[in-house]
Amino acid sequence: MSDLLDIPEDVPSSIAPNARIFKDDCMYSFDTAENNELGLDIDLISYQAFSRTKDYNYTLENYGKTGHSLYLNINKVLKPQEERNKLLYNENGEKNQKLQKLEIKEVKDDDLYNTTITIYDADEDKSYALDQITPRFQSLVEQILNANSSNRDDEIKQWEQEIFPCEHSVDLQQFDNVGTIDLTKCSQCDLKENLWICLHCGALGCGREQFGSSLKGNSHALSHYELAEHPVAVKLGSLSADNEDSCDVYCYKCNDEVKVPNLSEKLLKFGIDLKSAVKTEKSLIELNIDQNMNWEFNLEGANGEKLEPVYGKGLTGFQNLGNSCYLNSVVQALFDLESYQKFFSDLETPESENPADDLRIQLLKIYDGLLSGRYSKPGSLKGDDYQLGLKPSSFKTLIGENHPEFKTQKQQDAFEFLLYLLDKLDNEFGLSLNKDLKFLYSHKTVCSNCKHGNLRTNLVDNISVSIKDEVIDIEKESGKKIYKPVSLIDSFKDYCANEAVEGYNCDNCGQKPGLAIKSGGFKSFPEVLIVNAQRIKLENWVPIKVDVPIEIPTTLDISSFKAPVFSADEVEDEKKESSGGGFVPNSDALNNLLLMGFPEVRCLKGLFNTGNSNAEDAMNWIFAHMDDMDIDEPFDPSDATSGNANASSNGPSQEAIDNLSSMGFSQQLAKKALVLNSNDINASLEWLFSNPDDDGVISEDAVSSNKPVVNIEKEKDELSREIEATADSNGNYELQSVICHKGTSPHTGHYVVFIKKKIEGNDRWVLFNDEKVVACEEHNMEDVKTNAYVYIFRKVKS
Repeated sequence: MSDLLDIPEDVPSSIAPNARIFKDDCMYSFDTAENNELGLDIDLISYQAFSRTKDYNYTLENYGKTGHSLYLNINKVLKPQEERNKLLYNENGEKNQKLQKLEIKEVKDDDLYNTTITIYDADEDKSYALDQITPRFQSLVEQILNANSSNRDDEIKQWEQEIFPCEHSVDLQQFDNVGTIDLTKCSQCDLKENLWICLHCGALGCGREQFGSSLKGNSHALSHYELAEHPVAVKLGSLSADNEDSCDVYCYKCNDEVKVPNLSEKLLKFGIDLKSAVKTEKSLIELNIDQNMNWEFNLEGANGEKLEPVYGKGLTGFQNLGNSCYLNSVVQALFDLESYQKFFSDLETPESENPADDLRIQLLKIYDGLLSGRYSKPGSLKGDDYQLGLKPSSFKTLIGENHPEFKTQKQQDAFEFLLYLLDKLDNEFGLSLNKDLKFLYSHKTVCSNCKHGNLRTNLVDNISVSIKDEVIDIEKESGKKIYKPVSLIDSFKDYCANEAVEGYNCDNCGQKPGLAIKSGGFKSFPEVLIVNAQRIKLENWVPIKVDVPIEIPTTLDISSFKAPVFSADEVEDEKKESSGGGFVPNSDALNNLLLMGFPEVRCLKGLFNTGNSNAEDAMNWIFAHMDDMDIDEPFDPSDATSGNANASSNGPSQEAIDNLSSMGFSQQLAKKALVLNSNDINASLEWLFSNPDDDGVISEDAVSSNKPVVNIEKEKDELSREIEATADSNGNYELQSVICHKGTSPHTGHYVVFIKKKIEGNDRWVLFNDEKVVACEEHNMEDVKTNAYVYIFRKVKS
């Protein structure tokens, strides 16, 4: 026994509660136990994962920094295809069909891989087999192997955030005289798993059968509801002392997963002590995640031929993490840009105690993963020759942290995510990363009565154009609308055309209400032009997508859509300088609101009343105040003495502090959040939710330890002047990538991205459909016409 390796004194003998176990991939790369020859090393003290390759030894680097020498090494080698085929095909040799919700085929790693577990000593560069360590050490290994990984915990939390109590679970009536309940099997059959107990009367029944799974069911819990009308039941196998919120509770009346307040108290009625419960089966959340991550999509050409998988640098796919295709498509398109590749190739990896929480490290990890080519090789588990794909789990969790939508597992709008991500990157790096995307767009508004007006120029990084949705026919059988084909250049013509503005209040002639003419155009043309086709329409206040065919704009010339100027009979009013801390609207947010069609006065009021931070908050304010009697009354900047939350160099404005305080935080805590986050309302709100118990005291250490402040407003002013001084008249572009959406709503369906790549010296279109990366020709891109949602163009040099 003395020859066996035991747990050293500096290594905890058991996992601490709520510890994050990183065992999916390396902290700095996408090396995993499956794709790396030497497997994955898990630090037995920090539980962070590192890898060793011929190019770089992250494990050794971590040992040098921390002195942690012992690591749990997990190495997985894929089993031969013949063995895996038994899981992928039925007895008739047919590929198993897609599985519907809650019909999950459970495939364990042991079914797919031959797994080797060892302890690696970085100091001695030596590995110990499990039979060479003490039973106490083996127990620690088992704990780590059985624990959910950090990524898995994040995924589960994201699903849990979407589950809420219902009226039946809140007002749950329990009956007396329950009697003794046999909790070992279904009361109507002999099944001993997938058991659900009625929280009203204690009746125990089996759940619905999980088709294609070893988990069986005869629906006796559902039968009990249909007979007794007791709607709420809980799954016994999901009960866990670690987390009451992770227990499966279902309301048959609402036909949905719900939460039950004080569940542990309700269970005591039936002799079940939640404090000692141990989870024995996969929860509905885990089954949902499995289903979403294994969803398959057809990849065939227009003539039914299979599209050719391609591999190499810049041809690496992402796995779908459960409705994460919107993120996958956006990130693929951005990292295809030459400016992104150069920026991250020059960026040094920062020091960090937890790389999973450092945005720069996660972006560098994505850069290396997508462009190195190391992970772009055949290796699918699904019986085809597609690649495994990268899992951007840490990045998804980090970038969506505290955002009400992007932190969930729901499908999201790819364009909304793109705007959110660009804003995040601007605040992280300044404008250097997205400089090629920035351009100046001007709006001219002239009073039709006196010919006086103004010209407003904003620095923006995208344009959103409407498309005409003229219905020319309706399919008789399906009722589907057939739209008249359009051209994208026509959308630009409409966007920049003269527009009558009714109800205009002219400061010069005093006509109220009057009429004005508004027009717009490009004062500069960016190196990279992002264009959103507004396919989302509101019908009865419900967003739907219109499949208007848009001819694929392989080239685009917008040189003629220059910024408007004042004619000989028009007079430009003198620009009013704001003084004394007067309100200066966030230019990006204001322009986005104007592009959405909101009147300027409403946009200004929305920004002023929401901290002048972003268009989304201002838009929500506008919708909430549509019926206000004074909604269209003139907005006087002189009354807004402290509205510019971002402009003050002496500290947060009182308006910004009040906005955060109105959400229930103290004035002192709100001020500290703003100070630590450079007066950024969104970032401050995220900080407040993460630090609700902070004392609000602003110490010098707290301020100095914060990352360097990026003065976005100052950088915008400087970049605007630079662009104006160097702007040319070249508005010629060629299509570089296009994000497409299949489905009836931006929050459902599926996103993919087509990107033009150099393959063997030739330009070819490549389709990135999550981890499936295939080459295609233009005749394979018919779906682009009706599904193109975001275009990214590259300027053609004169």
